[in-house]
Amino acid sequence: MARGLNLARRPFIDTRPVNVAAGVLAVAVAVLTTVAVQTVVRYFDGSRKTRSTIVSLKDEIARLEDSRKAAEARLQRYDLDEMRAAADDANLIARQRGFSWTRFLDRLEKTLPSDTRVAAVSLSGTGGSGAKWSAVPNESFWVELTLVSRDPNGLPKSIRAFYGSPWFDRPTPRLEESGDRRAPDGRRIQLGVVYRDAEAAR
Repeated sequence: MARGLNLARRPFIDTRPVNVAAGVLAVAVAVLTTVAVQTVVRYFDGSRKTRSTIVSLKDEIARLEDSRKAAEARLQRYDLDEMRAAADDANLIARQRGFSWTRFLDRLEKTLPSDTRVAAVSLSGTGGSGAKWSAVPNESFWVELTLVSRDPNGLPKSIRAFYGSPWFDRPTPRLEESGDRRAPDGRRIQLGVVYRDAEAAR
């Protein structure tokens, strides 16, 4: 009687598990390859779009730079400082037309000490040495005054009076002279002050 066959020996080996594993690996490789290919395609597509965007931005920057240079070339035809000075002068003239000398003199009389009189008044939009008085706001004027005071302390008294006034500010002394032929009855004082033409309340 023949012995029983042993199917675990060659050539009778069960290869089904190996085949299944190989199939699974093949599918996984195919899926990963597909994903990798899609990723590479997306990367190149994104790179192409990024390069196109960079080129567009460079073109836009070049156009803006050309526009800036053209604008600067147009501006060089004009003297901006002179135009600004002319505009300031025009604004000052317009403001002076609406200036009330009656109101100004009334307020000045109420502000100055009783022993001080006005010898000269100069209204302008400039400060000392002819420089533009940029700190003077709208509806305010820079005023140069020549005063005559019988009090030896007329200058400090006048400065205190201007600081205490609701209409005047920043008194700036220019000159103080003792009595002479121009002011035989007192001391001659020159100072500048900001005058607020708008209505002011204490």
